[in-house]
Amino acid sequence: MAKRLLDIENLEVGFNVYGGYLKVLNGVFFNMDEGEKVGQVGETGCGKTTTLRSVSGFVTLTSGDIYIGDRKITDIAPEKRGIGLVFQNYALWPHMTVFQNLAFGLQIKKLSGDQIKKKVEQALALVKLEGLNSRYP
Repeated sequence: MAKRLLDIENLEVGFNVYGGYLKVLNGVFFNMDEGEKVGQVGETGCGKTTTLRSVSGFVTLTSGDIYIGDRKITDIAPEKRGIGLVFQNYALWPHMTVFQNLAFGLQIKKLSGDQIKKKVEQALALVKLEGLNSRYP
């Protein structure tokens, strides 16, 4: 039996806007097992990004729970969740190489040059982009 990696249970997210309450996610259930490849598909404004931002902790949930493996992360701060979120188009600096984009956060954490190189190479291998570190996005 495959190991459960992600569970989203009865997720609700809403925002106070213009003196009222706007519910943007309501009753979202989702799970993903080890080895699965999944994607979110839907029209603009249907909640794809809000769901991802909820998992990463960048959006406060109105209700529901999120689990990574068997660890409930609903009330854990974003920086302690061990989750990264990279958007396809607008999260990269176009004037920096792929390596520089990936290394930026590691440099902020003051990792050594060797550690940064190793982690960037591992990340590129994970997404099958080895050898593209000197290209621009």
